[in-house]
Amino acid sequence: MSLFRKGPISSAGYAGSVIGPVSLFAVSAGFLAPVAVALFAAAGTGAEGAGASALRFARLFSALRFTFLEAFFSTLLAVAIGFPAAFFVARRDFPGRRFLLALSAVPLCVPPMIIALAFVLYFGRQGWLNYGLMSAFGLKEPPLSFLYSMTGVVIAHGLYDFPVIMRTVSRVWERLPADQEEAALLLGAKPVRVFRTVTLPALARPLLSGSALVFLYCFFSFVIVLLFGGVGGTTLEVELYQAARSRLDFRGASLIALIETVAAVAVIAFHARLQRGLGRGISSRDTLRARKPVRGLRERGAAALFLGGILVFFVGPLASIPLRSLAVSASGARYGGSLTFGLAAWKSILGGSNLLPALAATVGTGIATAALSVAAALSFAFITYAGRSPGSGALSRLAPLVPLAVSPVMLGFGWNLLSPRGHWLTLVVAQASLSWPFAWTQIQGALERVPPDILDASRLLSSGRLDRFYRTLLPLSLRGALSGAALVFAISAGDATLPLVLSLPGYENLALLLFRLAGSYRFSEACACAVILSLVAGIAFFIQDGDTRER
Repeated sequence: MSLFRKGPISSAGYAGSVIGPVSLFAVSAGFLAPVAVALFAAAGTGAEGAGASALRFARLFSALRFTFLEAFFSTLLAVAIGFPAAFFVARRDFPGRRFLLALSAVPLCVPPMIIALAFVLYFGRQGWLNYGLMSAFGLKEPPLSFLYSMTGVVIAHGLYDFPVIMRTVSRVWERLPADQEEAALLLGAKPVRVFRTVTLPALARPLLSGSALVFLYCFFSFVIVLLFGGVGGTTLEVELYQAARSRLDFRGASLIALIETVAAVAVIAFHARLQRGLGRGISSRDTLRARKPVRGLRERGAAALFLGGILVFFVGPLASIPLRSLAVSASGARYGGSLTFGLAAWKSILGGSNLLPALAATVGTGIATAALSVAAALSFAFITYAGRSPGSGALSRLAPLVPLAVSPVMLGFGWNLLSPRGHWLTLVVAQASLSWPFAWTQIQGALERVPPDILDASRLLSSGRLDRFYRTLLPLSLRGALSGAALVFAISAGDATLPLVLSLPGYENLALLLFRLAGSYRFSEACACAVILSLVAGIAFFIQDGDTRER
């Protein structure tokens, strides 16, 4: 085997053996140090009055209640949409299947900032949907006014995150053995009972695992709530940002950070417990079950109704972004008034002095963050896979989950206390400390697909752990490393939270430019910027997803 040929390791290999551990140390220190400072920030503050303390706890309780409620109901909505979508993707063959499966890219390649803007343009009082309903039924007032409320936050989160449920459940559902279901049907059980007693228990773990992830995403919601602004409550993330940046209440911000972390750790522990048995009894090499065509009037009607709802309520808001980028207010106002179509917004954004610096900042930060994340993930792969028991132990399972317990706002708050003036490298290290687990999952997936006999041969024929890693594990995980780099790049490109919280002097990426344009009601230009940002982030995501996409 060429993988095991003898010879000295190249100088690049030895350089990598230094860069990898340094990168892993950098992302670990860049995570642990600001988190520790954020959690213990209250130690350096003075005493306060009872009135101030009571006001703080009242605000905190209100934010905590709102956060749990919106995360819970958002997760329920994501499951209500994602579970039927998983059924159609895994068990039925129909013309829109590939398109529905492609929607799983949205939570990763479309930043929350763009989703929030899309919902404002589509569901807002002066949005496309209200305009269409008023024109169709002759209404004088917009019939939909739910956006700036908890209902609006829940709908935005549920629609944004349902592809996570769809992808997580469908990957298991399409590989479920058919023998138990067929045996139950032969014994006289009705399809509903077979689903309730056989199929649903087999899907419980992936369903709960995906729900835990969605709950965490909604629990740490920041940009969507911040951009909506007028909702009937605020999340812990927004309250943390306001306490640290606006009110300079470091004691209150530290308390919020502690509560967030404790709650997130509980959810992550639940998720880790589920992950251990997620694929139990289902091999990754199992063949996919044959999909059946949509059949029967009832099933076709349900499929048409479901897919129509996806088009109207999910694809519609996304389509409003490029459409609004071509809209020009006939009255000359930035907001409201009748609209005509033209290229004024594109001319303004492309001819402005902010686009190229923002694009360069986005690409440069994304490349640096991706490189640091992949180097750290490869070093972690060496620690967990180059030994005698590759990929085993609590370290490989739990360490990558730890960053999920900390929000970008909390990490940025800690970095602000450590380095008030901030630096571009601070942003790179902060982003990498939260996103290196995504690179690790890609590398781990590539290594887990390696046949066991190759791993056994590498242990026998390699002179040591370093030799085994560079001659066997690294070449076999190279595609996963490239996929992880592209995924981290996409995440970094769409990140507006950390740059906003860190407030780096003179720094503005595309996400911050979009936030500023939307905040000043320059929606057409904001949408043009959103299209550019989606292309930058989406291209990287589709590169990494190309070898795993359904063939």
